[in-house]
Amino acid sequence: MSDLSREIFKWARTLHIYISLLGFLMFLFFAVTGIALNHDSFGFDNPQATTTQVKMPRAVLETGDQDAIANSLRDAANIRMPVSQYSAQPDEIDLVFAGPGKRVQVVIHPSDGTADLTTESRGLAGILADLHKGAESGAVWRAILDAISVLLGLSSLTGLIMLLALPKRQRLGLIAATAGTIAVLLIYAICVPR
Repeated sequence: MSDLSREIFKWARTLHIYISLLGFLMFLFFAVTGIALNHDSFGFDNPQATTTQVKMPRAVLETGDQDAIANSLRDAANIRMPVSQYSAQPDEIDLVFAGPGKRVQVVIHPSDGTADLTTESRGLAGILADLHKGAESGAVWRAILDAISVLLGLSSLTGLIMLLALPKRQRLGLIAATAGTIAVLLIYAICVPR
């Protein structure tokens, strides 16, 4: 083995260890929440829905300003989530506020200024599922998901480089990697409805 090869394998081992440790908690998070998503959160995803009604200030509604209407609703109903949908017609304004595990659907009736709110909360299981998918979790969380995906890819690649540095385990390791790849492709081709 040349000095360059030894140096590459040394760096691969070091990177593999620290990249894996850096992403360890998130790797574990995705493993556990992925299993929970595949099994309907093991019954812990118990949606709770409540309905309320609030009165909207007529002056705010008359402006037609989306931000002013959303902020007025946030104050009136103690909503802390961003608006994910907004639609305005002459007789009705529809808004949806959404965050991980929670969603508030609002129908405003401009004629009388009432706003009907339906709040759905899916508890801790819903929060974890939405965080796993990056649903309604904001740009910062999605950037973290992207970074963790890059770390997972780098960890896999450095692990493969380390395998190539071990002549006694190289053949069996490459057979296992190839068999795993073929198995996943076959399962997809045969068992996944399309």
